[in-house]
Amino acid sequence: MRTMALVVFSLAFPFSAQASSPTSQAAATRTIEEAILLAGPSIAGLPIVLAEVPPAEASRGVEAWMLPGQDQTPAQIVVYSGSGVFRCASDPDRLDDQCLLRLASTIIHEAWHCRHGVDEAGAYEAQIAFLMTHGAPSVQITSVRIARQHVLAAQKAIERRRK
Repeated sequence: MRTMALVVFSLAFPFSAQASSPTSQAAATRTIEEAILLAGPSIAGLPIVLAEVPPAEASRGVEAWMLPGQDQTPAQIVVYSGSGVFRCASDPDRLDDQCLLRLASTIIHEAWHCRHGVDEAGAYEAQIAFLMTHGAPSVQITSVRIARQHVLAAQKAIERRRK
């Protein structure tokens, strides 16, 4: 799964952004900066880029993914700026920070992959722990648990077919 993200600029944070206009670029930058700050120091130094288009093989509802390095280990976090959660977190009229919290949890999930590999169970546990620690509403935690169940079930089905 290789996707190319255009590097338009970089700030003090280790990420790049790709956007179609100066206004959307500024909003995307502000959103990812806020999410990185909320995610905390555990993601410091990880390469994070924004992409306007998900990879062709991405599942419906994709929010972020990892790009592999030359050795095929996770090397870069890509956040999909067109996802519902990113658009919600970017909304200047939002009245609460729940979308930003969910976006930060997605970055935590992908950061776990960057440090520990492709194991989805561990990445989802890190994401759920982050949400719980930050007082996310139960509906948000439940939606991540449901996503975890679907992903793990799909992985088991693939493993059974290989045997």
